[in-house]
Amino acid sequence: MAEKRVYKRYFTKEKLSKVNQDSMKDYEKYLKSNIIKNKDVKDTTYKVYKNYFNQFLVYLSEEWENIHIHDEDFLENAVDIMEGFIGFLQDTLGNNKKVINTKLSAVSSYYHWAVKRNGIPIEVHPFDRKLDRMKGANDEKLINHYFLTQEEVDFVSQALREDYAKDKGRKYDIQDLLIWHIMIDSGNRNGAISKLSWSSLDMENMIFEDIREKRGKRVEVAFEEESARLLSQWKEMRMNLDGLECDGIFLVKRDGEYRKMSQTSIYMRVRKIGHILGLDDLHPHCLRKTTGNRIVEETGDLTMAQEFLNHSDVSTTQKHYVKPKSKAEIREKLSKLRKKKEEQS
Repeated sequence: MAEKRVYKRYFTKEKLSKVNQDSMKDYEKYLKSNIIKNKDVKDTTYKVYKNYFNQFLVYLSEEWENIHIHDEDFLENAVDIMEGFIGFLQDTLGNNKKVINTKLSAVSSYYHWAVKRNGIPIEVHPFDRKLDRMKGANDEKLINHYFLTQEEVDFVSQALREDYAKDKGRKYDIQDLLIWHIMIDSGNRNGAISKLSWSSLDMENMIFEDIREKRGKRVEVAFEEESARLLSQWKEMRMNLDGLECDGIFLVKRDGEYRKMSQTSIYMRVRKIGHILGLDDLHPHCLRKTTGNRIVEETGDLTMAQEFLNHSDVSTTQKHYVKPKSKAEIREKLSKLRKKKEEQS
């Protein structure tokens, strides 16, 4: 019953009237195409899928400035967008894991059709095999949101350094170290991290400038001393790579050519780093949440965390980027405050 009330509050006629109408028209083409092939499920399966896709369009309208579903920014930020949609369904609508997976299927089915109809090129298809793994996760492996402790962050940093220092049998390379440290330092979205370039780097001030992020927004990506050291080391190593002309910080080599590493590749590298902590589903947004929570814990300043994370509203920071305190933690904090008050009196 509570879920129905939340649904009615979020998916009103007014909100649906504000979604990107071109996106809605493109989805209607998909529906007509499939209903022609299978009229028997017109009022069952496809009616449900349309309802679920409308929820996705409302989410895009409110969280991604009404981005069109074929927009270049959508395709570039597909991993971030779908992570956010999962979080929205899970945290805001309170959907269970089975329902969430069905809603993700409703979205991915459209994109699989769009590739076949040449609506979008397959090389930028947002539901490639990596995102399909997210979509097809079983009930026990839906995406989780972790706030790492400082001890866990230090443990991973040390493990990465020790592994990279090995002469043989390395599991991680210098790009893994850089991805880890810059994400923890900056708290930026995966979309921004994937766009880091040498031409945007201000090493003296330890910052990347003018990085295009969500919906063309320009942000800064700040980093600390260890990241600066690794960047200098990586820059020197790159000088020995033949035929390298790519300006991107993170690289992959395909068909003998160096190219900028995609968001999905970075996503999977973070997943691999999570194995150090025994987490199979660590993802970039966990590191962003960790950074936001760390700022609040260290400074007690929610506004500072909001500004650092480039949130337009402090309520977003408070709701999603501050780890909820357990009753034991609250009791301990109250105990310390009482003790401090007694000492002062």
